[in-house]
Amino acid sequence: MAAGAGEILQLIRSGRATTRTQVLEATGLSRVTVAQRMDALVAAGIVRAAGSAGATGGRRSERFVFDPADSLVLVAALELGEPVPDAAAQRGPQARPSDAASDSAPLRGSQAHSSDAAELAVVDPHGALLARMPLAVDVAAGPGVVVPQLLDAFDELLADAGIKPAAVGGVALSVPGPVDPQDHRLSDPPVMPGWGAWPVVEAVRERFDVPVHLENDADAMAYGEFTELGAGRGNRPQPFVLVKVSGYLGAGLVIDGNTYRGTDGGAGDVGHVDVGGDAICRCGRRGCLAAEAGGAALLRRLAEAGSDVGSLAELRALAERGDPLVTAELDRAAGLIGRVLAVVVGVLNPADLVVAGELAVPTMIAGIRAGVYAGAQPRATARLRIRPAVLGPDAVLIGLARVAVDDRFSAEAVDARLG
Repeated sequence: MAAGAGEILQLIRSGRATTRTQVLEATGLSRVTVAQRMDALVAAGIVRAAGSAGATGGRRSERFVFDPADSLVLVAALELGEPVPDAAAQRGPQARPSDAASDSAPLRGSQAHSSDAAELAVVDPHGALLARMPLAVDVAAGPGVVVPQLLDAFDELLADAGIKPAAVGGVALSVPGPVDPQDHRLSDPPVMPGWGAWPVVEAVRERFDVPVHLENDADAMAYGEFTELGAGRGNRPQPFVLVKVSGYLGAGLVIDGNTYRGTDGGAGDVGHVDVGGDAICRCGRRGCLAAEAGGAALLRRLAEAGSDVGSLAELRALAERGDPLVTAELDRAAGLIGRVLAVVVGVLNPADLVVAGELAVPTMIAGIRAGVYAGAQPRATARLRIRPAVLGPDAVLIGLARVAVDDRFSAEAVDARLG
């Protein structure tokens, strides 16, 4: 089938063909057809001329770049704070340490999170953050309370930045739980009771009449890092894995250049792999990786050891200073995480494994690397690159924006729009 305007746009976005001559050579289309389809992209405000490029024959060709109008993306990343231990966990030696509020203990009563938050931003089509706003929320209050707060905050963010709502072309939100790829709703996440099957996407679309995306946070981070590293620019994108190590644990998978969510949105849910141990998980079981090696589990174990570390920020700062107790706990957690990821590496044989999140410190990354190499076969790790996230703390925001932009300007979507 002859290349449509959508496929030509992908060539321009990737940099593989940015002039009419290059597009002609890449597609085999006639000059007239190339001119018609590129003119349609320009008329639609999707690409624009951006000066000239040199040519081997001496004549300079006009170069085109992806620069769509009215395509800003509103993004919001919902993050759970560290759980506040309940009274039973604070009674002292008579309380079993393993029954204390862990990385995944059920949210009941006083076990609400101490610092739930959302980070909101306006992002341009190229991934640049134009404006941002932190927002304190209480996830336990439920989506009927939190989602309207997010929508009002979006309005405030746009007003403060002097951006008209008409300039927004998409909205994307991330949550620390599985999202069903069929109905785009949360799949009864144990860390977010009351959110399962609630129509988040529909509620957002009522306020902003644009495409809306709801993503798992690790999936969004993985897609952002995948595109930032250029992992999909070759002829055949290689499997890509990102593990988020923060208050909670999760992994995002990109296969054949697309986020892999699984049948019900549960792909990458490494936090609930049984690694032994006695800590209670939010899912109700004991010994899940999240309950043994997540950020809240580290805080709990440090408290049991007599440390007064009260937040992941403090934990990270101590880790960067080489605190021996913190380093020992990070080593233990990294070993467990690496053991689980060794199985993932053995199954997928990825080219890249990125470690992201608030606890992606050198000690953690080194421990994960050691665990993966110890547990996986050499064939699966021969060309594996284990590295920190290059987008840093903005990975989820940029990833969300890229999900929205890439969906809106996919070859199929553009061809359908231009006819």
